Formats: sequence, C-alpha cells, structure tokens
Amino acid sequence: MNWDSLRRRFPTRFSTLALLTALALPGCGDGDSNEAGDDETDTSMTGDGDGDGDGDGDGDGDGDGDGDINYDCSQVQDGLSTMIIDGVTRQFYLDLPSDVSSAGPWPVIFNWHGLGDTAANMRGLVAPYVDDPSYPFIGVTPEDTDLFLEVPLLGAQNFDWDVFDVANGSIEVDLFDGVLACLEQQYGVDEERVHSMGFSLGSILSDMLGTMRGDQMASIATYSGGYWSNPENVAGLIGTVANWPLHLTDNKYPQLFVHGGPMDTFGVAGVVELDFSAYAVADVMFLNTKGHDTILCEHAGGHTVPSSMGPTTFFEFFRDHPRGTVSSPYSNGLPSSYSSGCSFSAKN
Repeated sequence: MNWDSLRRRFPTRFSTLALLTALALPGCGDGDSNEAGDDETDTSMTGDGDGDGDGDGDGDGDGDGDGDINYDCSQVQDGLSTMIIDGVTRQFYLDLPSDVSSAGPWPVIFNWHGLGDTAANMRGLVAPYVDDPSYPFIGVTPEDTDLFLEVPLLGAQNFDWDVFDVANGSIEVDLFDGVLACLEQQYGVDEERVHSMGFSLGSILSDMLGTMRGDQMASIATYSGGYWSNPENVAGLIGTVANWPLHLTDNKYPQLFVHGGPMDTFGVAGVVELDFSAYAVADVMFLNTKGHDTILCEHAGGHTVPSSMGPTTFFEFFRDHPRGTVSSPYSNGLPSSYSSGCSFSAKN
C-alpha cells in the first residue's frame, strides 16, 4: 500500500448528475481512503432470511444478535476469509498476530472502508500493526455488499454498505455478530476489547454499530463519519432514507472523531453540501449528553485519512479505552502525539 494515497482525496465514482443523490441520502463521503482498483469483489445482498423481522439474522426477533446460530467458521482463516451470513457469501480479510494460537483472548478491531473503496486497500490500515507489542490484536476488514439503492430520477445506485434503512436490522450488523462468534470459537475474543474504525461511509457504519451493538463496543474511532441516529445530522435533508434506531446503549463507550475541517464535504454546489465537520461537532454533543466521553480532532485536510492522525493513533486510543472505562485516562490531558486541533470533551 502507498501511504501517500491515503492522504489525497479521490475523485467521485459518480457523475455530477449522480451527485444529486445527496438530496435523497444524508451523506456518505465521496470515495476511498486508499487507491481504488485492488481485487474488488462483487457480492449480492438480500434480507436476513430468518423470518423474525428484526434484521439481525438470529431468528429470535429481538434484534440483538444473541440467538443460537450455528455459523460455519471453516473458511475463517488468516488472509481472505468467507462466511455465509443471511444466506449470502461475505468476504473479509483477517489479519492475525503471530502467536494467535498460543495466546489470547484477543482484542478485535473492525476496519470498514469508504464508498467505492475495497477491503484489499483498507486492510493496509491494520495489517502491519497486529503484532504491535503494546497492543497486539486481530484485525477484521470486511468487503462491502455492493448495496444498490433506488434513487429518484437516477434508478439504482451503488452505496456499498447496508447503513441506510436499518431500524429493523442490518446485514453488516449480522456480519459483525458472525465474525465475532467465529473468532471466539477459533482464537478467543477479549470481550472487553472489541473496537471499530472506518473512513467516510465506513465510519458511518462504525457509528451504526455504536447505535445497534453499543453494549459490545469498547471504543470507536472514525475518520469523517456521522451518527444518523443524531437528529441534528439528518435534519433539513430532502427525502432522507436514513432510518436508524434510537441510540440507547447502556455501555458508555468513548469515541475519537477525526474530521478534515471546512473542506470535509460531499455534495453539489448550490444544491446541497454534506458537511462531515459539522457531523463530528454535532456528534460530540450528541454522545456527551448520552454519557460518552469524546475526543474531537480537526486535521484541515478535507475528506482524507491524514498522516497526522494515522491508524496507530487509533490503536493507542483503543488500547487505553477497554469496555467499561468510567474515566478516560485522557481526561486530564491528551497524549503528546495529539495535535493542538484535538480536544477532549467529557460526558455530561
């Protein structure tokens, strides 16, 4: 992977006409965290198929993913892995620490790519670091479903992830549940250290996990995301299709928000502009009022993964914030590696 490619904004994969979909969709970022073109895999998407209507795939109807499912974990292995989730073959990259069979249980970090990117690219944010002696972990980088949504005037458009109408469940949440179950079976999972990170639409997916699987999350870190359970983020958009459940988790996980300042936007000038900087600021207040500590960092580089806040910053944040952290070790001052554009905001 070329790290420089992570720091530059990619042109949108859609035409100017397609950008008008921003009138119908409350923001997802315009492209990759890395260079496109690596081994992109197409998969199809269906409903969860369990007949209970909750979308979690567990058949118990409660939407929490804790049903008694017999996952086939035989193809969950180091490197490219596959699982059948909701009747669909899902792919993801699994990066394992060298002593995965002799140690554990293991922290797990989920790593979700942005719109138009691929898991093969996004994997490079975690794969080199799984043996970090200060925080070894299992890295999981899923491939998207090539989710197509019907958009007024434009027909079906590809939006990668199932993060829009998810009040009754999401196939990405089902994948999260299944992968954790297989990792627990094969290697052992440290339940106090399950984390999620992402870029752009992958960050929104991480925020969705905070809303829908918040009781399992230790901590979350995102580049240019947004909670669509936050009314302020979806207010005023025309014809929005974002439909999330309320953010009601009892587990007050901390979150690190990184955004690119005034240029961290997506949209059509004069029509609508989606402001990921505004999302981040609004989400700090949103989570603080719900009892979560937050860190807000502005890197002023637009819609990119910045070199100043690379993935090792996220891993250090995860290491220092296991599930159940009542008082963040950063509450009395951020680590020296954090820039002056970062600020800690305590839960209310």
